[in-house]
Amino acid sequence: MPASPRRPCLVIRSDDSSSDEDPPSPTRLKKRVVFADDHGRPLTQVRIMTEPSNVPPLWSCKFLAEVTHGISAEPLANDEPWEITFQQPASNYIQFRKKLEQEKVSLENVIVKEHDEFLLGTIKVSNLAFEKEVFVRSTTNNWKTSEDIFCKFVPNSSTNTVSAAYVLYDTFSFKLTLPPKSKRIEFCICFKCEAKEYWDNNNGLNYVIVKKVQNKFHKSNSSDELLNAKNFEAEKMHRSSSFDVIQSSNKVDPWSEFACWNHMDSSSPYW
Repeated sequence: MPASPRRPCLVIRSDDSSSDEDPPSPTRLKKRVVFADDHGRPLTQVRIMTEPSNVPPLWSCKFLAEVTHGISAEPLANDEPWEITFQQPASNYIQFRKKLEQEKVSLENVIVKEHDEFLLGTIKVSNLAFEKEVFVRSTTNNWKTSEDIFCKFVPNSSTNTVSAAYVLYDTFSFKLTLPPKSKRIEFCICFKCEAKEYWDNNNGLNYVIVKKVQNKFHKSNSSDELLNAKNFEAEKMHRSSSFDVIQSSNKVDPWSEFACWNHMDSSSPYW
């Protein structure tokens, strides 16, 4: 059989069939420009600015609800940090050593662990004897109930190299759990040695830790209420400044050229 003629690689078009537009292709979509008004939509979007240009936009409660999807902007109870209401005893070393010599026991330092919700602290006691017992008594309901937490002995480098009889003070550590629902916790320290008790209650005030009160976010008002409040404050400040100007004009020094106005006769009309 004779072989079929091959198609040429080059496609020659006649001048009559040439045009500016390419022939439509089934694999390429033709671009179209459609305006919004063809579908009944407005071509422009107008927004009326009710607030002045020098203040941020005022958001309504409806807008905030759509953006936040119902999430409250109020801080959670767990976000309230604990605050130490007393000075760290070891920060004043002279008073700290004096207290140890007189009362035989003293709180040294405390650290609040917010993430883990507990309180760490160290206590110094006089080395009166080898057998010692140290505990922390705490309460969260104004001493209606209390809890005793026994402390652990903390060895130091001097106890390993020097005889225990020459060590003047021993260190104990404790760990108090901070209840998430409580707003206040107070504690004192007891040191038992040789059938005697020594207490450290911060000179009768106890060691108190409270949750710090933070300023909560104000509830969102409507834009009209906020704008009226801003306009009222601006008008009030304007009136106050105008009154100050009038008062200052009445207090002109005698040497000023405007002081002659004070001697003018105002009993009759100026015309």
